[in-house]
Order: sequence, then structure tokens, then C-alpha cells
Amino acid sequence: MKAAAAAALAVLALVSAGCGSDTGRVVGADADRAHGKQLFSEKCAACHTLRDAKAVGTIGPNLDASFAPDRAQGFEESTFRQVVYDQIKYPGNYGENGPTMPENLVTGDDVEDVAAYVAYVAGSPKNSVTASAPPATTTTPESGGGGGGGAANAAGKKAFTDNGCSSCHTLAAAGATGKVGPDLDKLKTYAADADKPLDDFIHESIVSPNDYVEKGFPKGVMPSFASLPEQTLDALVAFLAASAK
Repeated sequence: MKAAAAAALAVLALVSAGCGSDTGRVVGADADRAHGKQLFSEKCAACHTLRDAKAVGTIGPNLDASFAPDRAQGFEESTFRQVVYDQIKYPGNYGENGPTMPENLVTGDDVEDVAAYVAYVAGSPKNSVTASAPPATTTTPESGGGGGGGAANAAGKKAFTDNGCSSCHTLAAAGATGKVGPDLDKLKTYAADADKPLDDFIHESIVSPNDYVEKGFPKGVMPSFASLPEQTLDALVAFLAASAK
């Protein structure tokens, strides 16, 4: 946390000096905070704590704790927007033994939306934003390939997306390209290395992620999802098992 705070202060100093941002780009106040909240919940909540989003992730910095002192000192919201924007555009490492924040977690105007949302609510006990409703989609029965089919596949894929797994993991069946955690397309190989049946290995990795950690990744990074409803957990396990190569 000290390293994260130091990094945030360094970025803050650069922004205050007019340096370090995207070729002098200034993040405007007219970005869509509601859309930013929706994106934050989908992409960032698994790793960060933020009161307004009901996010309790512990992988990355606690955003309320990081911004509250500077907010109390009277820093302008425009400065917070620039800090968040730069940290998304130029992601750094969470610490000596921690993962690196994924690149291109959000892109284009979405970066400004997330930056505007976080800048408005982080460290503020009074500011709050209502998330915009996600666009309506028409669902059709899925084929049997690429992670199973039908309602079971849809439920598992939804659980994967809703719980922020795509922010940290790669999985072709979900269109996920996260690099923080292991590549889930290789789950069959990981299970074989651990000498465990695939379904059992996946279940254990979700509810007790520190019991077996893939080589090259630190312990204590992935949070436990043991609190997921049993039906959701079973759907997620089935989806991942069917998607593994």
C-alpha cells in the first residue's frame, strides 16, 4: 500500500506540473460518470475497493483510502480525473510481488468515463453515482462448441463476466484477454500438473485459490469466491471446464 500511495503521489506531482498525461490531454468534466460506474463494476471491482461501487477487491490499491487524504487537502476533482486517466492509460505494478494492472482494460472514451466516475466518488462519503443500464441484448441458444451450449453455458459465462474474471485472465470462450492471472485456456494442463481432475481443480482454484498457485504467479493475489451461490459456482466451473483446451 505504501508503494501504491507513493506511485499515486508521483503521478499527482506530474499532473500538477502539467506533465505525464496523454500528450497533454486534459480529461474533461463532461464524461459519462454513470457509464464509468458500469465499466468500473465490470472491469475493476474485482481488484479494487471503492465504496460507491460496493467493490471490495484487495489486489490493487483501495481507491477510497488512496484519494481521501488528497480530497481532504482540497485537491480539485480535475486533478483526480487526470490521475486515474493516466494510471489506466499507463498501468504500473501494484508492488514488488504483485501483478501488473492490465493494459487496455478500457479504451477510447471509456477511459475518460471511468476516470470521471472514480474521481467523483473515491474517498468521498457523500458523492454517489447511479450506474447506467447495460445495453439490451437478444439472446439465442448457443451451439455446443467453445465452452458448452445453451442456458448452462450462458450462466457460466455470465458468472465469469459478472465477477470480473476477464480483468485478470485470458479465456477465448469469454473474449477475455487479462494477463494478471494464469491463462485459463490452459486449465487442462494446469490440472494435469496438479494431478487433479479438471472439475475439482477448477472448483478448488475458485474457492481456495491459494491451495495451488500456478508457477510464475504470486500467492495472495486472487480473492476467494467461496461466497458465490452454489448454482452460480457450479455453472462457472462447468463453463471453465468446457472452455479449457
